[in-house]
Amino acid sequence: MLAFVGAGADHHQAGDQPIRPVYESLAQGRPLLAPLGLRSECRHPACPLGAAAVVPLLLSDGVAGAVVAYATDGSPLHEGIVANLDALGDQLSAQLQLSELHTATATALQAQIEPHFVFNALNTIASFIRTDPEKARRLVVAFADHLRARFARPGEFVTLEDELRHVHSYLELEQARFGSDLQVTVDVSPEASMVRLPPLLVQPLVENAIKHGKTDRPLHLVVRARVRRGRLRVTVRDDGRGIAREALERVLEPGVGEGTGLGLANVNRRLTAHYGEGVKLRSFPFGTVVRMEVPAA
Repeated sequence: MLAFVGAGADHHQAGDQPIRPVYESLAQGRPLLAPLGLRSECRHPACPLGAAAVVPLLLSDGVAGAVVAYATDGSPLHEGIVANLDALGDQLSAQLQLSELHTATATALQAQIEPHFVFNALNTIASFIRTDPEKARRLVVAFADHLRARFARPGEFVTLEDELRHVHSYLELEQARFGSDLQVTVDVSPEASMVRLPPLLVQPLVENAIKHGKTDRPLHLVVRARVRRGRLRVTVRDDGRGIAREALERVLEPGVGEGTGLGLANVNRRLTAHYGEGVKLRSFPFGTVVRMEVPAA
């Protein structure tokens, strides 16, 4: 039992074993009426509970749990109450299935890995194996950290500090590739670093800035995070080539152009799903600014 509210709460509580009809309802995957309910199982002399109605909660692949309502004073459960409970079970099941779908979608989005990055990272590591084995070893560890973060459970929030640790792993691989042509500044306040948020929101913004901002000249990138008025604001700014004006309005759409929208679209969809608001984007002839905000509490 996860929770118990109402009459009988003085001796029924979370952690108790469910009554036998609950298991029968779960096994059959359908609502069940139990005329005796707890009366046949509870040994407490003053237990006020009698008849019970059990409604299972369903995920797409089976039963996840149940809601149980009891009558008191030996009265039968009114048909209207049973009907309302049945409707409540349908609503809760729908919410569980929507959550399940969101989690599956988030997993797919979160696991997206740019193939060119994988090939470039492996080629960069290979180039150091003979000339600098120790650096090659560090890059292998950074690449493993990057993959581990990609496949983290999407429902688990992380601190911004943890997210930036993943950003540093990614940047270690890219800076080994570009050398002094890539210069990155990370400016995060202590308060901001402790804010919890869904994983892999900042790293794709950094990846997008490098992938689409890098030209033949050095690229300067600034990642800044502050808490203002109860909200965490993260800004990723680069001085690379900007986004063409005609493409700016569509850049958050998945699959626009030559993969232009992949990282930004991913983050925008996940932010919108969690908080109802996506990224803010501004671009100039010599640089792009991407901003995201999440509640700090």
